[in-house]
Amino acid sequence: MKICLLFFVLATLFFSATNSFQIEIKERQEKCISEEIEHDSLVTGSYSLVEPKQLAVDLIIYDSKHHTILHKHTIEDGKFAFRTDIHGDYKFCFTSHRQQAFQGSASSQRVEFDFKMGSEARDYSDIATKEHLNPLETEIRKMQDLVLEIHEEILYSKNREEAMRNTNESTNSRVLWFSILSIIVLIVTGIFQAYYLKDYFKKKKIL
Repeated sequence: MKICLLFFVLATLFFSATNSFQIEIKERQEKCISEEIEHDSLVTGSYSLVEPKQLAVDLIIYDSKHHTILHKHTIEDGKFAFRTDIHGDYKFCFTSHRQQAFQGSASSQRVEFDFKMGSEARDYSDIATKEHLNPLETEIRKMQDLVLEIHEEILYSKNREEAMRNTNESTNSRVLWFSILSIIVLIVTGIFQAYYLKDYFKKKKIL
C-alpha cells in the first residue's frame, strides 16, 4: 500500500504543471507571459511585489482573442482564479508606473508570479475534506484528473491533425484540378491558334 502511494505521489510530481516566474519590470514597461490553455480549464495563480516596492504594477490577463479577463490595478500581493471559455494563447501582462507617493529614483520592480492550470489548479485538500478521501484516494483522484486531461489533449491534437490533413487533401485536389484545367485551356488555345494561322495563311496565299 505504501509503495503504491509513493508511486502515485512521484507520478503526480513528475507530471506537475506549475509555472513560477520572477519578472523584473522597468518603469513604464510592459512584460507578458503567454501560455496555451485548453477550453474550460481552471486557472489559478498568485502574485507579489518583491521589496522594495518602488513602482506601482498592474496585472492584465487577456484571452486568445485579446479580450480582457482580469485587470488588477496597483497590485501588491494576491491571488486570482478563472475558467477559460476558449482554447488558445492566454497572456499574463504586467505594466509598471511610478507611485505618486514615492519621490525617489526607481529604475525597476520585481514581481513574483506563478499560475497553475487544470488538475494542478484544483484544491484537492478541500476535495478530500468534502468527500472524506484518505491520502491514497486523493492521489488517485489527482492522477485520474491528470490522465483525463492528457487524454483530452491527445484527442484535441488528433482532431486538429485530421482537420489539417483534410485541408491539405482539399488543397491538393484543387491544385490538381486547376492544373488539369490549365492544361486543357492551353491545348484548346493552341488548337485554336493553329487553325486560325492555317486559315490566315490560306487567305494570304489566295491573295
